Amino acid sequence: MKKFVFTLQRLKEFREQTLDTEKGTLAELRSDLARLEAELEDILAELAALNRRLVEMYEEGTTVNDISVHKRYINAKHQELHMKRHQILMQNRKIEQQLNVVIEATKEVSKLEKLEEHQIEEYKAAELKENEQFIEEFVSNSDWRKAHANQ
Repeated sequence: MKKFVFTLQRLKEFREQTLDTEKGTLAELRSDLARLEAELEDILAELAALNRRLVEMYEEGTTVNDISVHKRYINAKHQELHMKRHQILMQNRKIEQQLNVVIEATKEVSKLEKLEEHQIEEYKAAELKENEQFIEEFVSNSDWRKAHANQ
């Protein structure tokens, strides 16, 4: 009997390659999210330091102009914080969408793997049947030879 060949092997390899690509994209998106979250933490730390500095400025006594400039800088940092949180929200949505793509690609590969398993089982059953038939013919021929040899 000839060697087993999965009829949809090329399609399976293509789907596996697609799955790997989609997983890579998901990993990149998660990496970008981690970077955005680190930037958010940096902004929060900087805002805390700016607020502490503002309190020090009040305690030390400084000009109204210096306090006004400092407050404007704090407000700008709050805007940056708001934008960073929005970017994180959008990145989470992208990750969710990409995760759905990965899940669908995984399902496609899984379907093909199950189909391949089914074809392997059919191949093994056919191989077993062929072997049984060969043995049966061999025994039958052996019996025939013995019968004709005794004549």
